[in-house]
Amino acid sequence: MRQSAPRNLPFIIVSLFSICLSLFTLQSELIAQSTTESPVILNRDQPLYLVERNFRHALAQPISASWSNVGIRTILERIEKTQQISLILDRRIDPSTTLKIDLQNQSVEAGLDEIASALHARAIVVGSNIYLGPDQAMGTFKTLLAQKQQEFLALSDNQPGMKTRATQLSMNKSFYYQDLDTPVELLNQIADSYQITISNPERIPHDLWSHGALMAVNANEALLLVLNQLDLTFLWEKQGTAIRLLPVPDHVTVQKTYSSRGRSLNETIEHLKELFPAAIITREGRMLLVDASADLQEKVEAELNPSKRPVRKMATPQIDVLPIQRRKFTLRAQKVPVLAVMQKLEQSGIEFAYQPQQLKQAGVDLTQRIDISVQNADANEFFDVLFSPLNLSYQIEGIKVSLTPNN
Repeated sequence: MRQSAPRNLPFIIVSLFSICLSLFTLQSELIAQSTTESPVILNRDQPLYLVERNFRHALAQPISASWSNVGIRTILERIEKTQQISLILDRRIDPSTTLKIDLQNQSVEAGLDEIASALHARAIVVGSNIYLGPDQAMGTFKTLLAQKQQEFLALSDNQPGMKTRATQLSMNKSFYYQDLDTPVELLNQIADSYQITISNPERIPHDLWSHGALMAVNANEALLLVLNQLDLTFLWEKQGTAIRLLPVPDHVTVQKTYSSRGRSLNETIEHLKELFPAAIITREGRMLLVDASADLQEKVEAELNPSKRPVRKMATPQIDVLPIQRRKFTLRAQKVPVLAVMQKLEQSGIEFAYQPQQLKQAGVDLTQRIDISVQNADANEFFDVLFSPLNLSYQIEGIKVSLTPNN
């Protein structure tokens, strides 16, 4: 007996068509988004970032790169990849913010300071990471970190048998998170590693984060790198086995004691009060007690101990010029004159040799505009892209590039 077709078959066909259309629309939207933002990738490979001494060495290495109208997240990801260092962008900074950045033969650390300045932000070293965040929030973060370090010391000094626990919490560890991971997942990873209980996890807001890493950090640093971005801090409880989450106070300070040098104690107190009216400065026995932010504490210490005064970073430190063949080049620009790129390269110590009349007779115009997009390219790859549109040949020797027109 022949069975009749279901009466609702047209509805099924229409529904399938609608689903396919929706999937096509969603796919089109994702393709459109991928042109301006980094794509979401699940299960990324664990990054091989440098830590400890190698990390500090990497910060001192020279970097030359230019980006025009490129999102900050893209810029940081490229620096992470080429320099093999962990960079943490605070969630309160819009990752799609575009920048025009030109770094020429600067140290990596100075270059990141320049990028942070362009964002009206600050870059600080935490463990084996560079953390970029809003200036005021970073000052608060540094003060909270100093507070927690003092709590570590009190934990080991004032409570019998707690020295071992304080040592465990001071151990450096690394943590990794994927695209679309939530802060509660990352905090649970940290808590499990250090055997910590979070007493009130309901205070952690829901959020979806881009991938990243916390490299070679202790328990205080790891927890605060996450919580500070959520305007939260914590209180150690149960002899260092639990934490209670708290909102960040409006006014955060830390106390430190100093000895007086060159003046009487009272004279020193009056002098510091004049210089730093925001600090609370009192006498504690034969010592000075200063209650202030971490940034202000650094200034007080520099005033009392000039030898510890921080050395001002130069925007363009003198660095030995590397041979061209040992360099890597990253540049993304549209409709840029070739001559402008050459002039920027000259600022990094590269020399160009050519005969203007010879180029003119061959019809070569160095002001010709080109589109260029290279990432971590070696010298030959970079100069092929730069000079091939002008039909120019080049020869590299040390830091010199000689140009001749192709026959």
